[in-house]
Amino acid sequence: MTDELKPWSVTASRITYEDRWIRVRSDDCVTADGTAIAPFHVLDYPDWINVIPVMPDGRVLLTREYRHGRGEIVLGLVAGGVERSDSNTGDAALAAAQRELREETGYEASTFVKLLTSYPNAASHSNAVTSWLALGLSKAGEPRFDPGEKVELLFTDLAAILGDLQSGAVIMQSMHVAALFTAESWLRTQASKGLK
Repeated sequence: MTDELKPWSVTASRITYEDRWIRVRSDDCVTADGTAIAPFHVLDYPDWINVIPVMPDGRVLLTREYRHGRGEIVLGLVAGGVERSDSNTGDAALAAAQRELREETGYEASTFVKLLTSYPNAASHSNAVTSWLALGLSKAGEPRFDPGEKVELLFTDLAAILGDLQSGAVIMQSMHVAALFTAESWLRTQASKGLK
């Protein structure tokens, strides 16, 4: 490690756009060597979660839904933002994972395993994403989609979807890919210990 790396100084900061989904913060910054960078736009999103539900037979539950940024129907994980109401329970990320699993799939899980926390894009996003493995699934009812949301469910073999990702046959959001490979590693380690 070197002492040459230092955080930038912020000389001014303002909110240049805000709605219920995103806040854009525009900062005037000065680097450690005195270089002015202004404005530097930071996307202030709430923290996110994603969930890999594992069925009792070992299949994983994936989602398919329209993603307007790409203009495509994309395969992915149960995912969503951490809401203010999730903070009332102690572990907001876990509460969000439980809520999103129930809302998007109609399933509940008896066990949630925290796989990893990562940054979607530390260069310009302020948030983190926490990935969960959901085990002991049982159907609790029908999905309850948000307005404008429509999710199709797909049950698949984890090894098959990882193979499709590696071959390029399937393209997913990168945070979902990281979570799937981490889940495979965790499940393999548990299997080698004789656990399920």
